[in-house]
Amino acid sequence: MTLPSLSSAVLEAHHSGIREVSNVALTMHDVIRLEVGQPDFRTPDHIGEAAKRAIDEGFTYYTHTQGLMSLRERLVAKLEHVNGIVTTPAGIACAPGGVGAIAAAIGALVNPGDEVMLPDPHWPNYELMLTWSQAGGLYYPCPAELGFQPDLERLEALISPRTKVLVVNSPNNPTGAVYPAQTMRALAEIAERHNLWIISDECYDQIMLDGAPVAASMAAHSQDGRVISVFTFSKTYAMTGWRLGYAVGQPEVIESVTKVLESNSSCVSTISQKAAEAALDGPQDCVGEMVAAYRRRRDLVVDLLREAGLLIAVPEGAFYIMADVSPSGLDSREFAFRLLRERHVGVAPGTAFGTLAPGAVRISLASSDRDLREGVGRLSELVQELKG
Repeated sequence: MTLPSLSSAVLEAHHSGIREVSNVALTMHDVIRLEVGQPDFRTPDHIGEAAKRAIDEGFTYYTHTQGLMSLRERLVAKLEHVNGIVTTPAGIACAPGGVGAIAAAIGALVNPGDEVMLPDPHWPNYELMLTWSQAGGLYYPCPAELGFQPDLERLEALISPRTKVLVVNSPNNPTGAVYPAQTMRALAEIAERHNLWIISDECYDQIMLDGAPVAASMAAHSQDGRVISVFTFSKTYAMTGWRLGYAVGQPEVIESVTKVLESNSSCVSTISQKAAEAALDGPQDCVGEMVAAYRRRRDLVVDLLREAGLLIAVPEGAFYIMADVSPSGLDSREFAFRLLRERHVGVAPGTAFGTLAPGAVRISLASSDRDLREGVGRLSELVQELKG
């Protein structure tokens, strides 16, 4: 029996280049895992205890698709206090992780044939979203020579009549770049001139490694309602497996986002929502302690890469750093698999993130000091071996 064909767009899409490495690493023993953005910290105890109470108290039912009112009211307070965003519960939709919120925003905004602007380098999941939304991708350069900041002139030159959405990601995955306020203002002005929606991926908003405790929010620089901001509990509170993120925007926009979420997830786990309330209500020392650890690890890896001559730029946010492996003579994908098989170290190849980092790999700082020291040491040794 011959079955009907599958979606050609999805068939032709590629899996994430990060997952390619991870899937092989999972079949091996004694691998130092530096390829995935997975905090090595446990979810703080007070959050886990709240989830246990939620089960005991019977919070195991559906909620409103946008989330519990009690959670959204807490998020209203967090957004104003932390991010400077003034909103209401109607302007917030909870989703299965930050990725679910971004995907729902894409689904709510684009029609087949529309163009979505993505930073290069960029998180690869964005591209998979464009596949099923039948949108085209435009890739605006954020080159290493600019410290992985957007090249604003080249960005604006790419815009066509079909361009609909500008995706902004600061603090950035994979580069760790944090966009200053003047860059945010310039991006907002470009979006206004060309009547673009903005999806602002701020999933690392509180993981700042220098200076301010929180990254500048795009919504603070665009007052006309064109921004959908996305946040998550995954990174800030080491809650990756709880799958809870949220989108923030004008209520009429969030209504469309909610329709997408209603079609694919109905609502987020009620237990995760009650845990998130505890995260917001409870002591925030845990956030500062984790960020301090990421800062210490960033400094350690910067020193190691600088000594090996492989440092590209010092990240200011998130928990990633890009390392130059071009002296090896291999492209980053080939290098990453060779490092994995020969030295048992997993890193994410720059080819997974677009076209501008073919000779770089991404190292996750969400790993122990010991693993980072050993893993970066093995990486440097392999580069020198291949270079020689």
